[in-house]
Amino acid sequence: MEIAWTVAGGIIGFVAGMLLRGAVFQLSVATGEPARTACSRCAAPIDGRGPFRVRCAHCRGWFGMPLVLELLTATVVAVLLWRFAGLPDATAFAFIGALSVALAAVDIAVQRLPDRLTLPLYPGLTVLFGIAAVLNGDPAAFVRAVLGAVALGGVYLILALLSRGQLGGGDVKLAGGLGIALGWLGWPTLVSGAILGFVIMGVVSFGLLVARRVTLRHAISFGPFMLGGALLAVLTTA
Repeated sequence: MEIAWTVAGGIIGFVAGMLLRGAVFQLSVATGEPARTACSRCAAPIDGRGPFRVRCAHCRGWFGMPLVLELLTATVVAVLLWRFAGLPDATAFAFIGALSVALAAVDIAVQRLPDRLTLPLYPGLTVLFGIAAVLNGDPAAFVRAVLGAVALGGVYLILALLSRGQLGGGDVKLAGGLGIALGWLGWPTLVSGAILGFVIMGVVSFGLLVARRVTLRHAISFGPFMLGGALLAVLTTA
């Protein structure tokens, strides 16, 4: 059964990556700049008539690196559906998994977490986990998920205010969304997911410093580490 869910997750994730590629390309711009409306190679307007906007209709150039987003999304969703095979909350975790890859891609490219990708986490996860709570007969888990969003989002808001720009509003909004998913699985998962993000960032940053790839003055995108820590916590939850 797990194999079937894993394969289905890979297929769903690949399609989701194709659907998200156009949005990732358009939103990979500096903070405050409008989303891209034209191809970066030939300046032709981006065709918005279809959902699968993976290549320019004029020059046929790819919006970003070919197939990377699709394969990464397929991998993440496949692993999550393997983890939650047959459970009512599988759809919710597949949803946040697909959006997480898109968010990480944008943050790595331009160091921002756009509202168009973070804010849909709130209604999407609320509805999907609400349905799962009804099917499971476990309303306490849903209440904990809502409180998890408030708790983790609140902690990140405080950190953002104290960090003097090291953490931004996008990190705070993402933290609230991650808090829903982590809180659904329990308070220990939420705490470990939050801590693992900082641990992974510390290890990677130290490695980059030793390799002289960055200096202490470099700003490193924190979103991918938040997402990686949350994913690791979700996968290792008993």
